[in-house]
Amino acid sequence: MNPPVQRPHGTPLPLEDDEFILRDLARMVRRQLGWVIGITAVVAAAATLYAYSMPAIYSADALLQVQASNPESALLARASQMMGGDKPLPTETEIEIIRSRSVLEPVLDAFRLNVSVAPVTMPFIGGLVRRFATTGEPASAWFGLKSYAWGGEQIDVELLGVPPALEDVPLTLRVLDDGAFALFDPDGMQLLTGRAGATVDEGPLQIRVAKLVARPGTEFTVTRANQLAAIEELGKSLLVIEQGKQTGIVQISMESSDRVAAMQIANAVAQSYVRQNLERHQEETARTLDFVNAEVPRVRADLEKAEDALATLQQRQGAVRPASEAQSYLESGLEIDRQIAMLTLQRTQLLQRFMPGHPDVQTIDTQLGQLRAMQQKLEARFRDMPASEKAGVRMERDVKIAQEIYISLQNKAQELMINRAGMVGNVHILDEALIPSSPVKPKRALIIAAGLILGFVLAVLTVFMRRAVFGRMGELEEIEHRLALPMFGEIPFSPAQSWREDHPRLEASEPPELPMPVELAGAERVPVAPEHAEEWLPAATRPALAESRPHDEAMEALCGICAQFQFTLKQMDHRVVAMVGATSGVGKSFVAQNLATLLAKSNRRVLLIDADLRRRRLSGNFNRAAGTGLSELLGGRLDANQAVVPTGVPNLWLVPAGNFGATPAELLMNTRLRQALESYARAYDLVIIDTPPVLDHNDAMQVAALAGATVVVLRTGAHTEQQIVEAVKRLKRAGGNVVGGILNTVRSNGGHQPADSTDDVLARATGQAA
Repeated sequence: MNPPVQRPHGTPLPLEDDEFILRDLARMVRRQLGWVIGITAVVAAAATLYAYSMPAIYSADALLQVQASNPESALLARASQMMGGDKPLPTETEIEIIRSRSVLEPVLDAFRLNVSVAPVTMPFIGGLVRRFATTGEPASAWFGLKSYAWGGEQIDVELLGVPPALEDVPLTLRVLDDGAFALFDPDGMQLLTGRAGATVDEGPLQIRVAKLVARPGTEFTVTRANQLAAIEELGKSLLVIEQGKQTGIVQISMESSDRVAAMQIANAVAQSYVRQNLERHQEETARTLDFVNAEVPRVRADLEKAEDALATLQQRQGAVRPASEAQSYLESGLEIDRQIAMLTLQRTQLLQRFMPGHPDVQTIDTQLGQLRAMQQKLEARFRDMPASEKAGVRMERDVKIAQEIYISLQNKAQELMINRAGMVGNVHILDEALIPSSPVKPKRALIIAAGLILGFVLAVLTVFMRRAVFGRMGELEEIEHRLALPMFGEIPFSPAQSWREDHPRLEASEPPELPMPVELAGAERVPVAPEHAEEWLPAATRPALAESRPHDEAMEALCGICAQFQFTLKQMDHRVVAMVGATSGVGKSFVAQNLATLLAKSNRRVLLIDADLRRRRLSGNFNRAAGTGLSELLGGRLDANQAVVPTGVPNLWLVPAGNFGATPAELLMNTRLRQALESYARAYDLVIIDTPPVLDHNDAMQVAALAGATVVVLRTGAHTEQQIVEAVKRLKRAGGNVVGGILNTVRSNGGHQPADSTDDVLARATGQAA
């Protein structure tokens, strides 16, 4: 045999790592638009249902202003920052105080947020049904399910006390007749019974239901949360942030499904914080006043002692005015001593609240060290003065320092008393929370939009997965692009051929008007038992469509394919072509017979070989199924010339499949096939071999390995991408030269018909010959 020729067009078929581009995706979406619209609509509807089934969440906001604390604290803060101290901003400190238990616990107790009561509703539909009920008018039970709450119920649990073992444990409260109720644990054991409006106290269990409006049998879930856990949960539902940077304006936001409760809780937290801030400042002021009052007697005693010492010295030495140098020392020393005294007093106050390592205490210690260093320098200069002057200056300085400290303490005491009487703290409520008018959650429009986008993405992914798993290749451009398989062209669906196959027992003449076809051209019949062969095959030779209807739309397209095919033949040294189908029912026998007929009409000597020894469809079209043929040739019973029979078409001969009973695979592996093909290639211009489906049997690969070229016949919508790839893989592994493909039974509207099942084919015996 001659070596296979090069393909005239297209690149080698890539069997793996196919490229996926946007154009392919757009084509898939367009072809499966119903799936895309359906999946997108379902997901969008689910998103809409979810958005409107979620309870509305409201947010109430209160604004606070945190002012600077007392001047001393502000001075210490500025000094700490100047010294490089790591002192937190006042607003940040106050935000953490707002989240503290001391602020939140009173609010928790006031609104009974550690007790949760929820009606037991039917899953999925219970929440929606309750929205249409009237509050205070319990709705009747649906489907006879009386334990569920169907809307309109009211319950107010004022008190619920449980032992530690039952904290955070959901209990069931069941409504009884005449306003009575019973409380059950998770195991169904009754814990107590009571009546609305009365307090029930049974040891560690206490409960008081102030209001109960519900049908008898309705159940509620009642839970007493752990105090610490409830406070933490309240803190999570609060949003406390500073408006701007270092503005001192703090916003407290509370989110709740009850907009009135959101407003009340936000205001309660703000008021609790203001009250706690005021109490904290009053406590600090009281401690400072007690300290000042305790220091006044001691300072007064020091002042009197210094005044007596100065008077005694003046009486002994006489009234002598200090020299200028002594006067300068006196003024400087007085200022330094005054600052040291004030800082010492502040340090003593701070030590009542903080440890010595606190940043504020360390800042004062640093300042005291600097002042004492200056004082030592001043004392060094003072030592050179006369003794009489030094004694007088010292005493006069002590008197003045004691006077200033005493006066300062007296003023401080008066100031603290006034502040305590009119204390307002350094935190003020700027705006109280109001009842919100619209919910902040859920963002229904955003959820629905996200549902649409998600639905479209899921739809595209579904289409892609269906295409990857179940998808059928249906367009010539798609096959060429995705599989890089060069295509000779496409053959439209032929109503005439479909009618001919629907009436196999009729004569070759056609009625003037053909009925609308019910099958695609190219539907392949399946093999039947030998005893039914006469029922299956036509009674007489049926001419090809290229002869009976040469102007049929399918034949017009096949003429164009024939022109390209002849151009390919000019580049071939070998004239043997195998017509191969990936699966059954693609119409390869129809293509082979009509292509051979057209080529024969162009004055080429053409030989058709029916190598589909299992079905023998091509032999049946020429009424040669019962005679001898290829199987006898391969079995050694005939020579090559004896196997050839005329078809009645000028320049067209046929090698029928024959009836030799040997296994087809064994026959085709015989070396006589190679010899016969070499002989036929020398005697004819073109040899066309009809082969079995490559994915069904190995026969086609054996024939393709000996043929000079292999043409894959495909049918619109009959193959998945993987089937085509696998078919070409097998042909290439067997040594076949795949030069291109032909797409059969293409609908004019671009759609495609699914491949016939075996039952359909047997039932209707339709389709173009395989």
